[in-house]
Amino acid sequence: MHINPDDITKITNADQQSSQRFALVPDTTARVIKAIYTAKGNKRRNHDQVRQQVQQITYQSFSDQDETEAVSADSLYPTPMWSYQGNQIIIKDSHDQLYHPLSFPLDRVSREDVVNFINIIKSFRYNKVKDESHQALSAFMYLMTAPLIWKIRQIYRQSNYARSADQIPLSMVLIGRGTTGKTLLVRDYFKPFIGDHSSSVQYSEINGGNGSHTNRAVSFLNNYLQSKRFISPMIIDELNDNFLHSKVATNAIKQWSNTIDDIHNVNIFAMNHNAGGHAINNLEEITKRVYYLSFEAGWLPLDQQRYDYNILINSLNDHIYKYVTGELNRRLNQLSGFDEDRLISDYLYLTKQIVKELFKHFNLDNELADIIDDNYNYKVDRNRITWKMLIRDDDFKHVAFTNGDDQRFTVSKAIFNNLKGSTYENINQTLDNYFNMFPREAGIAIYQYDNGMMLSIDKFDHFIGEPLIRNYYNQLHQQEHDQTSMSAYLKAQAKRDEERSKREEQRDQQMQEVLAKLAANQKKPGLFSRLFHKE
Repeated sequence: MHINPDDITKITNADQQSSQRFALVPDTTARVIKAIYTAKGNKRRNHDQVRQQVQQITYQSFSDQDETEAVSADSLYPTPMWSYQGNQIIIKDSHDQLYHPLSFPLDRVSREDVVNFINIIKSFRYNKVKDESHQALSAFMYLMTAPLIWKIRQIYRQSNYARSADQIPLSMVLIGRGTTGKTLLVRDYFKPFIGDHSSSVQYSEINGGNGSHTNRAVSFLNNYLQSKRFISPMIIDELNDNFLHSKVATNAIKQWSNTIDDIHNVNIFAMNHNAGGHAINNLEEITKRVYYLSFEAGWLPLDQQRYDYNILINSLNDHIYKYVTGELNRRLNQLSGFDEDRLISDYLYLTKQIVKELFKHFNLDNELADIIDDNYNYKVDRNRITWKMLIRDDDFKHVAFTNGDDQRFTVSKAIFNNLKGSTYENINQTLDNYFNMFPREAGIAIYQYDNGMMLSIDKFDHFIGEPLIRNYYNQLHQQEHDQTSMSAYLKAQAKRDEERSKREEQRDQQMQEVLAKLAANQKKPGLFSRLFHKE
């Protein structure tokens, strides 16, 4: 139902109104009427207060400075919209406009559905110049959890495990440069995967084309987020990189995370980010509330790609999404103590379990097994690259090994002397920061001392994703081995030369002796000369 804007402006004083549009959901009509009229049917006198209340109840107010027809907010929302009522997920039928409970049993999911999903994830490994399948899988896990993020947050609040609900992000941001796959995910994969038939929403549509200010976009997202009814994720493409730095947006993100305690949706953004551009807001107060996923690698030439994009997209449907979310809702309503314990540690735990069980059902247990249990972590990914480049750019000048120790290496603090544009006050703070980049549980960082740090060779290499330090260690020790071998060879050669020289001297001496005997024999008189010797 739509309320005529003219009726609202008559009540709230037309002089204070610009040309505005209010798109109402059916169940808000009674709330609007109560905001405008008293219980006895009289119009309320405080027009400013009435106007403000009506704006809060409605989805979104769009003002058009040219006084032309503005875009209705509800036209930008997902279609169909999912709601939640009576412990059930409710889906709006596009034909009769009525809401029906979600019912999608396992037997409606085919093996082809699951194989196609797996191949989509693998395409981010084998179709790209660098493996980014972990990011893609984690993004889908969040997407399948999105309709019930609010319910998991409630469990966090009610749990005895003392975990705060603000540890669960209410937004996911796919970060990347052009043609790296972020828009491909939100537009070509996410939308059909969740059965959303609406057009892809651009950030400029919800912010009136004004990139420097975020007020309108925040207001739009806030109204849908606080509907206390809708759980369909709001997917926005081409988010302005200023958004997550503006005080309006960051304050709103913190407020949403800290205060919303009822039914709500989540926001999913795709944001272009070029090297040298606005730095990503990586503060802890934001990263725990916004799930960052980075896509940086380009695509291989088509003739080198293992999976055909057209086949993947044409085989995609919402079967897995409906089954997983339905099963997730059932388990959250009947949560065991064991699952609660795991869920408190990882809010995506149950979703991953359901997906793994789905794989097993079709004898696909080993698919994606190397990445499915761990959530992609943007900070760890950034730190991994930071450390890799630090060692490489330094050309191992400040890397050292201890004789007899093939498991550990040291990094001198002097490696940080030439860092440019550091935001840290001094080199000691830089040392602390780099030491703390390693996840504690990984066992990489062994010891930090005044002049540097000691690290595990193999665990460090595992962290950065390649045997960087181990290869350098082997290279050095191979050189030492080669030098030792050469030295031994030269010594042996010298010994052989010496022995040969002695043998030659002995042969020479023997020859001299033989020749001397022969010469002596030649000087003695012969037999005939003695017989016929004449006086």
